[in-house]
Amino acid sequence: MQKNVFALAMAASLTACSTTQKTGGEGLLSVVTQNVLTIAGNSAMEQADFSLLPGKSVTVELSGFVEERNRGFVANLVSSKAEAAKARLVRTGAPDIVLEVVINKAGNDAGSSGVPVLKAARRTEATVDLTLNFRNPVTGERLSQQRVAALSKYEQARWVGFIDGKGAYFVRATSAKDDGGVMARISRELENKNWDRVSTP
Repeated sequence: MQKNVFALAMAASLTACSTTQKTGGEGLLSVVTQNVLTIAGNSAMEQADFSLLPGKSVTVELSGFVEERNRGFVANLVSSKAEAAKARLVRTGAPDIVLEVVINKAGNDAGSSGVPVLKAARRTEATVDLTLNFRNPVTGERLSQQRVAALSKYEQARWVGFIDGKGAYFVRATSAKDDGGVMARISRELENKNWDRVSTP
């Protein structure tokens, strides 16, 4: 009976009290927010296939939700991946391939999330979600389209409301499943299931 009451209390806490507060698009204001965005960006780029680019001249163009604070980050993220694939980046003249980068999401949230009382976590989360269009600059033909996305977070747990745990970074692809009922969600919350722990970048 006591176990059932405890489980119901945790379920109510999880469904009613989890919060994440958007930072208004500002982001990138601390080392932690920079780190979570870098982790998400690197994980997203690991999903990209740049096999069309070796030996080709490439121009990178950004569109979508482009903000002053994420423009340089995303441009550098994609350009670095292109150069690592042996592409030659050009800013003037006619390139062999135009790489259109549509920013679906690129930013961070800050807030708290978890199971209050038993475990509440101070958390900074980031998402990088990009659509990559590889085009022939002369004909406009789309040679390839890819959607790459990842989530990351920095979490510092507080057990029983007052004991601080050691902070850690986690990452997961957005394709990771998050199915199940309330009790399954509680289990994932307590054990960080579907997340991979990573080192500080």
